[in-house]
Amino acid sequence: MGRCALKLYSKSAKAEDTNLTKRVLLLALLVTLLLLFMLSEQVQTLILSFLFPSEGRYTHSRKTILQMTGEHIMLTLLATALAATVGVLIGIAVTRKGGQDFQILILRLNAFIQTFPPSAVIILAYPVLGFGWKPALLALFLYSLFPILGNTVVGFQSVAPEIKESARGMGMTALQQLWIAEFPQAWPMILTGIRHSYILNLGTAAIAAVIGGGGLGTIIISGLALRNSALVLSGTIVISLLAFIGEQVFLLLSRFTRT
Repeated sequence: MGRCALKLYSKSAKAEDTNLTKRVLLLALLVTLLLLFMLSEQVQTLILSFLFPSEGRYTHSRKTILQMTGEHIMLTLLATALAATVGVLIGIAVTRKGGQDFQILILRLNAFIQTFPPSAVIILAYPVLGFGWKPALLALFLYSLFPILGNTVVGFQSVAPEIKESARGMGMTALQQLWIAEFPQAWPMILTGIRHSYILNLGTAAIAAVIGGGGLGTIIISGLALRNSALVLSGTIVISLLAFIGEQVFLLLSRFTRT
């Protein structure tokens, strides 16, 4: 019986290692493809001219795809980091004994914000924050807050009462109980919310170009204005690769932080 269990465990471990290797190789391939496309205008022109031979322009006239990608990544990561920080802190607060009365109110307020399209939030923020990346950052932050906040609440609510009781029985303080006993159990759900927020921000960040916020929306909007499908596809290719790369990074992070 023991040998059978050992064999099953060994097979499971080998399968997991194989899957991990495949994910790392896939991530390396995606990063390589992204770098080739971003760093070489010749590669961009070769791919886009093959797909759209009738177009006369295959690159942006003022910015390189590398510059736009850098702006896009910075805006996406900053909005996601802010949403993760605020969302997790609020989620923790409303799952504590003193904040449970505000839990329904916070979740309803957050859900209400989601009823507004990102463009509306940007328009409302524009008179206050002005032209540039700030209104876009606010819109992305508000939109990406909901998945993280909601998942944080669900994650802490799903912690088994026995775990909390054991932590109290061991004499842990409230902070120790939160960090040592509850947070590791809630982390997978929290990480899922952060992953969803990153993907959401990555796609929505293209709107930033409408009010001068930069990013890959610059080349996409230029392509739409010029009726140039090659430019639109160029920005779309990079956003798609960033989404796939982010997905693999989060899956690997989930694997290495598993409790």
